[in-house]
Amino acid sequence: MFLTLPFLSLLFSIIIAYFNIKKNRGIIFLSIFYFLIGVISLKYYLFTYDSQLPWLLAILYGHFSPLFFLIGPAAYIYVRNTVTDQEGLSQKDIWHLIPSLYMIVGLIPYFLKPYQDKLALVTKILNQPGELYTNQIHLFSPSLVNDFVRNFLYVYYAWLMIMLLIKSSETKETESVDSYEMQKRITFQWLIIFVSFNTFIASILLSSNFVVLFSPERDFSNLNDYLPYYRILIMFAFVMPLLILLFPRVLYGIPQLTVEELELIQTKKRKSNSEKTELDVDDSFYELSQIILNYIETDKPYLNPRFSIRDIVVTLNIPQHHVSYCFNKILNTPFPTIKNKYRIEYVKELIIKDKEKRFSLEGLMKEAGFTSKNSFFQAFKEIEGCTPKVWSEQQKAD
Repeated sequence: MFLTLPFLSLLFSIIIAYFNIKKNRGIIFLSIFYFLIGVISLKYYLFTYDSQLPWLLAILYGHFSPLFFLIGPAAYIYVRNTVTDQEGLSQKDIWHLIPSLYMIVGLIPYFLKPYQDKLALVTKILNQPGELYTNQIHLFSPSLVNDFVRNFLYVYYAWLMIMLLIKSSETKETESVDSYEMQKRITFQWLIIFVSFNTFIASILLSSNFVVLFSPERDFSNLNDYLPYYRILIMFAFVMPLLILLFPRVLYGIPQLTVEELELIQTKKRKSNSEKTELDVDDSFYELSQIILNYIETDKPYLNPRFSIRDIVVTLNIPQHHVSYCFNKILNTPFPTIKNKYRIEYVKELIIKDKEKRFSLEGLMKEAGFTSKNSFFQAFKEIEGCTPKVWSEQQKAD
């Protein structure tokens, strides 16, 4: 049973990235974190509880060690970008890669070893578990020291994440129940759970190093005596990404209007001669949603079969996860539904105006931006409750 949990964790990390990367590119750091947690829990499980897969251990042992130093940075960057509503990396983030680069350089000779030598080494460790800590595959430092530094850094990043949450919680909170405040509250609660998870895991991993380092007899022969908490790590590695799948709203983060978006809203309001000049956050995202809809209505980008959210992002210079947030949480309608709605309205206009019957149903479909008959008929029936032919005949009858 426990062996399946790390694999499910790896699968969930891929699912989260695949289905949400277009909504918020910052999610890639969360997926990287879950993936690495899944790999390291699988490695520890195979070493301590199941020795029937030495070939898999030969792949995991050593090769992923540099990546494990990215567990803390990936979690920290995800929390930071969520709190500050960023998507990418800054120039200073290069410093987070130094420990991983150090590990890569020291492991180059090990990487170049034949697979059979690595398999023999893993088999030796399985027969003599103490070799996991006493064996040195790194050029410059022993495995126990590398593990200690990695887990110490993980605790440090957990502390940085706690400081981020404390600082962000100092901002003024309101009793508003609008969609933005609800989104902010839900996401912040999720971040507390996420940071607590990291703090707990980092603490037990570091404490394991202290147990081994200060063992009276320095006897590493039975890892089960020293590392029983890995079952906890495996369970957490499975449960945490599962929570994301159950509560996907947290993947939108905490949207904050950019300077460009504020200028776009103010420009639009000046053109409409609106008396209201100051908006709260939720009203501002509503205004932004109306600007997006106005762009779709005016420019008719939906007539392009390849029209996507990315076109809105590029044209209006709005972050992609803000566009997704406007559709799904402000307008409460997914982008594909709105796109199909405008296309169907365009088809209806053509049917009414096409008195000379210049267009066939297939021609109408292509004119409106649909690429397949099935999607066209399905969208028309979902919106109008009947087929295009029936709707056309109803117009004649009227």
